[in-house]
Amino acid sequence: MPRTKSSGTRVLLATTCTPDDRKTLCAARSLAQRGVSVTVGSDRFQGLAYWSRAVAGRLRYPHPGEDPARFAAQLEHVLREQRYDAILPANDYTTIALAKHAGSLEGWTRLALPAPENLLLAHDKYALAALCRRLGLEIPRTRLAHTEEEILAAADDTGYPCVVKYRRGSGAVGLRILTGPASRRPASRVERAADLVFDPTQSVVQEFVPGAVHDVCGLFCHGELRAAVTQRRLRMYPAAGGVGVDCVTTTEPGLVERAATLMRELQWHGPAQIEFKVDAASGRVWLIEVNGRLWGTLALSVWAGIDMPWLLLRMALDGGIDPQPPGPAGVRYRWPLPLGLLHALQSGETWPALRDLFAPCPGAGGDWRWSDPAPQAAEAVYALRRMWERGRLGPERRNPMSQ
Repeated sequence: MPRTKSSGTRVLLATTCTPDDRKTLCAARSLAQRGVSVTVGSDRFQGLAYWSRAVAGRLRYPHPGEDPARFAAQLEHVLREQRYDAILPANDYTTIALAKHAGSLEGWTRLALPAPENLLLAHDKYALAALCRRLGLEIPRTRLAHTEEEILAAADDTGYPCVVKYRRGSGAVGLRILTGPASRRPASRVERAADLVFDPTQSVVQEFVPGAVHDVCGLFCHGELRAAVTQRRLRMYPAAGGVGVDCVTTTEPGLVERAATLMRELQWHGPAQIEFKVDAASGRVWLIEVNGRLWGTLALSVWAGIDMPWLLLRMALDGGIDPQPPGPAGVRYRWPLPLGLLHALQSGETWPALRDLFAPCPGAGGDWRWSDPAPQAAEAVYALRRMWERGRLGPERRNPMSQ
């Protein structure tokens, strides 16, 4: 794709202080290469993107998970004083808060967001399962549970192994895999109430389905697919099911069609990652969940020639974009630090994982830039600080408000 410049355009990437915020870093670098002036907004300035040379400015605001209305009011105040041609949310908190309060901001800037009711439906794993069944999309058998006793009863009924997730949540926060009755130890006590993104008071119990994790990462314009990259997660953290740390692009038109069917029904507007599991032996495909925002492996899409941040900006500014050709298969991208290293230590195959993640691989992409080293240094400092404060680094102990 030609690297068209857009001098004079000002964009706010809205995120929150979160570990390994690689998608915000990718979006900032991508847009800056197009001549866009990028400001990164957050509740705290720690981690990757805030220290990149691609970032022209930083903006501090209240965490949207604590008070979405106050977050939106602060942005409206900023927009009255400063021009931002578009706001692009980079995580679940900012996406949901902006969708709910878009009406107060659209007179001052441009957004590309789904209707809040459709965004919340996609974020609700139990409601999403019902919608998929209605559309004829296969999804793992799903039970709703409100208490630990209901979770254990649902696990017995579903069969082992099975997966327990928050009904509303993101990433590996709240994820448990129960392998049998002996593994049904009670979960740790919930110490916080439900918020904008996470609801620890309700869980879904799903059958564990075999196969590799594949994703359709796309941009949708009022329900119609405009750009898509399909990818396979070669390695993840946590290894049993988490964010991709070693991914490769694929050619999967069947998955794209399934994703398009769902997002057309939702009249989706903006970015989304639709996760599937594909069993190569049987050919069965299950839709697992929808991440209704920019995805963590965004850099692979850009590396493969589909510049999603730029296309999203064009969609926000112009109201739509033309359909884009698919990217090539076989393009690989790795994130060895810090999550790749954690995967290697956890996976049970440390040396093969270290080789896959760290050995030279011609053509593979990575986030390290000699011309922009500060983000990785800042992330290392942030990781060490978290390890010092919490005693260890891992998704089981992360504060959901930091996502």
